[in-house]
Formats: sequence, C-alpha cells, structure tokens
Amino acid sequence: MKNKIYLLSIATLLCACNGKEDIALFPQVNNEYDPGKPTLLTDIEPKYGGINTPFIVKGNFGDSLSHMKVYFGKKYAVLTRTNGSTILGLVPKLNAGRHPISVVCGNDSVTQDSVIFKYEQTKSVKTVAGAFGDEKFQDGDLNTARFKEVSNIATVKGTNSDNVIAVESWWNARVSLISPEDNSVVTLSTSHSFGTPAVDNTREKFYLLSHWSEDRTIYSYSRAENYAEKNTGITITRNDMPGQIWSGAFRENDDQHLFLLDTECNFCEVDLENRTYKKIPLTGDKPNDFRDRSQFIYSKYHHCFFASFYQMAGIYRIYEDNNAQWHIEKYAGFNGAGTATGHRLKDAQFIEPYGMTVTSDGDIYVINRAGAFISRISGDYVKTVAGKPGVGGQVNSDTEPLDAQFNSPQDIAADSEDNFYIAGGWDRTVRKLSIE
Repeated sequence: MKNKIYLLSIATLLCACNGKEDIALFPQVNNEYDPGKPTLLTDIEPKYGGINTPFIVKGNFGDSLSHMKVYFGKKYAVLTRTNGSTILGLVPKLNAGRHPISVVCGNDSVTQDSVIFKYEQTKSVKTVAGAFGDEKFQDGDLNTARFKEVSNIATVKGTNSDNVIAVESWWNARVSLISPEDNSVVTLSTSHSFGTPAVDNTREKFYLLSHWSEDRTIYSYSRAENYAEKNTGITITRNDMPGQIWSGAFRENDDQHLFLLDTECNFCEVDLENRTYKKIPLTGDKPNDFRDRSQFIYSKYHHCFFASFYQMAGIYRIYEDNNAQWHIEKYAGFNGAGTATGHRLKDAQFIEPYGMTVTSDGDIYVINRAGAFISRISGDYVKTVAGKPGVGGQVNSDTEPLDAQFNSPQDIAADSEDNFYIAGGWDRTVRKLSIE
C-alpha cells in the first residue's frame, strides 16, 4: 500500500510541475532543460520528511536521468523522473537532522547552501514473532508461532524483503525461518544446539556448527534448496578449538573461506571448497579470562573482524596486516561493567556484551545481555540506543526505543535496510528495532 501511495504522490508532483490537473502514473513530460544555462540547483520540496518521502528538486539539470544523482548529505536517493528542470525521487534512510542537498549531472556537481532537507526519524521496538513469557516450540504465522529462548539470529535474502534465521541453543536446539512477507515461522532443524548463523556474501546461504566444546561438524543451508540441512563433511576438532564456538564470519567477496573464533580465542580459517581448515595464530592483547560465550562478526566497512568477550566487558578488533599476520587489539570498553557512554576506549562500558552487528555505515550495534540494553559504536563514540540499562522487562515502544525493555537479550542482526532483529532470550520473542 505504501508503494502505491508513493507512486501516486510522485505522479501528482510531476503533473503539478507541468501544469496538469489530471493525475497520471506515467505522465508525458516536456524537456525544460536550458542548455544555455549552467547546471543549477535552486530548491527542494518538501523541506522535511522521513524515509521514502517523495521529493522534487528544482533547477537546471539536463535531459538524462541515468546521468543524474541527488545526494542527501552522503547518501543518494532513488530517482524516478526528470523533465530537465526538476528531478523526482524518494528520500533515502538518513540520520535525524539537517542534510545538505547536492545534485550530480554527468561531470557537473552543484549544491546550494540554502537547499537543506530536515530528516525526521521514526523509531520503534516491536515484536515480530513469539509472545512475552509464552515458552514453547510452535510453528505458525507471526502471531501464533512461539519460541522457548531465541539466543542467536541472522538475516538472509527473501523474495521482496529479508527473512530472519532464529536459533534456539543450549538445551533447546531449534533453527527457524521467519518470513515477515509470508507471515510464517517454520522449523528448519532440531539436530544440534547451534550458535549464530554464518551468512555468506550472497545472503542466500548460511552455515552452522554446534557451539559446544566437542568435535563439531559444519552444516550448510541454501535458499536454492529450501534451507535443507546438509553435512559439509568438515569437522572442527576439540583438540584444535577447545573452547565453545558461537559464531563464524566471511570476509567480503570470499565465500570459500569461513573464519571461526572460539571462547578461548583460538582462531581458524575453514576452506569450504577443499574441506580443510587451519589454525591461525593471533598476536596482541588477548583476553585473559575465558568463559562460555563470545561473539564474532566481520565488518565490510572496517575490513576486519570484531569479537565480544562478555567477561572482559569489551570488544576486540581482529585484523590481518600487509604481511599476512593476524593481530588482536582492544577496540571498545574494558572499563569495567557499567553503562557509561562516551569514547569507545577511554569511557565506554558494557554489561556482558554478547551479539553484535554492523550497519552499512559502519556503526556497530552491541547487545548488553545482563544490562538489558543495546549500545551503538559510531566512529569513536558509544551511546545507548535501546532499552533501559539495568532494567529488565518485556516492553515494546512505538515511538522511543529507549523506553523499551528487554529480558536477557542475546543477539542482534541488521537486515539489508539497516533494521535490526533482536534475539530476545528470556522474553521468548524476536523483536525488530527500527530507526528510519
């Protein structure tokens, strides 16, 4: 329904630009570009709005939409039509605040200090599937499906929007596919107690292995095969990786090599094609206290891995240097357990950091399990973005994520549009954090 409204709004704007009173979905437009004048930006309408708000910029731009881009700050918009003196499109997802508008037409780039768009964010925390306090295994639609304890989560590509892979681990041992567009929750596996799915770069395939400290076989699940569980024939031995393994990750543009990190900071690279693996030595400031859980992700934005060790109340960075040597260093926290915000290393605190995810802009979102809140690391600074630190509960919010309450949240995953899905842990749900 939203898309129809947007198309109708755009058509209405375009018709108004051409002095027509009738509304047509694809109206005939005249080319009003004046080649005798320079490329020029004069105005934008409306002056404020949110994601997917239809907009029109005015000026003198040219006659080929394929050679045009409209930027809101650093993000460019989806464009739909031009008549040379106007460009129509939809506002992209932005941070709240004022964003300068610039237009690129071929080799020309123009901006105007007075042409500003004020982005108004909408925020919410809502239940996607499951029900607070209702603890059981049950497939069904999003309203009737139930979970015991969702501990790990990932997103994968769907038909028109992303789907969610929810994992219930420890003694629950269940993997489910949540499809918001199909309004369904379907069990994929009950074979093992797994950790967080390692999703490859296609986002149509993921891998799982038991998190327990034992000889662990890697299993694959492919969208092309309806996510049927398949044994890869690769087993990671307890002798090589004695700690628990809660997650794995791929580097960008490489779906052959899966990287794993255990809770004792043993690091390995799995060659999925040749069915082999090798341990990789890490040098640097390693954790000195090992417990039963750590999380491990890769950031395409930072070109490195990040790992949370909850007992250390901090996040580590793991990276490869130009000599193919691997290093580990402290990245955020390590100031004792707490809720302080500020500089990521000098000030910031976490309370049992568990699951993490990275947005397309490079912001790292961190679940604080025992603290019942979500932190965001943006650049060098950390702030709380959802939940009430130290206040556990089962409360959603339609307007302000800081008013929401969580009950031992476990993991978090970003989708392709930078929305967030939360493995709710003891609140028995999967929830969605939207900041758009």
